Amino acid sequence: MINSKVIMEITNLHKSFGQNHVLKGIDLNVHQGEVVVVIGPSGSGKSTLLRCLNYLETPTQGLISFQGEMIGATLDGDRLKPVTEKTLNEQRAKIGMVFQQFNLFPHLTVIQNLLEAPVRVKKLSLDEARPLAIKLLERVGLSDKVNAFPKSLSGGQQQRVAIARALAMNPQMMLFDEATSALDPELVGEVLKVMKDLVKEGMTMMVVTHEMGFAREVADRVVFMDGGRIIEQGPPSEIFKNPKETRTNEFLKVVLN
Repeated sequence: MINSKVIMEITNLHKSFGQNHVLKGIDLNVHQGEVVVVIGPSGSGKSTLLRCLNYLETPTQGLISFQGEMIGATLDGDRLKPVTEKTLNEQRAKIGMVFQQFNLFPHLTVIQNLLEAPVRVKKLSLDEARPLAIKLLERVGLSDKVNAFPKSLSGGQQQRVAIARALAMNPQMMLFDEATSALDPELVGEVLKVMKDLVKEGMTMMVVTHEMGFAREVADRVVFMDGGRIIEQGPPSEIFKNPKETRTNEFLKVVLN
């Protein structure tokens, strides 16, 4: 359920890679419990936006705050000063991220993948972390894969492990960067089911996806990006049935046919 409280504030966010100006002044607020789905053509800056939100990419300009605290930097007079690696890791722990490629540690078992961050970053003991990890694997339907290695799992199973691993840090918000686009079509459903379950539990989420059916079903708000800018945003009923902007309409005609 959406709360009126703003949990994340993005102000005038820019990101350039050399001469390539990828994000061109993004302003966006996300409310507690809200599911924001970001759509748009390839190269529109969607993935870069997500990666900036937890400082996997350092913004060129602009501010990001989460629960009232600035992420990745502090204001020193009128200048931005980077936070320490320790502080950044603590901030990142509050915002879980699931990538297109599963990014699991291949040399670790499923349970070891889940234990790594809570033990190293949160300093939980193995006795504390293990029962929580097992509970998360049950939650994503993989309690029988505790001691399996990633290479023995299907893509859908690996992605569900990746989601459980992100949840092991007990984040207050989840970012999903095209979490189903590397999967065979028949495996997409099992990952979307886990994501839908998180929505039902009230997790605040920002999701970059090409799955328009998913966007229609679970989004509170759909954000359409093109050319590094937000072109249009609104409830799915509005965006999909009656987009105001010509560019949104052109994009949806292609992806919905």
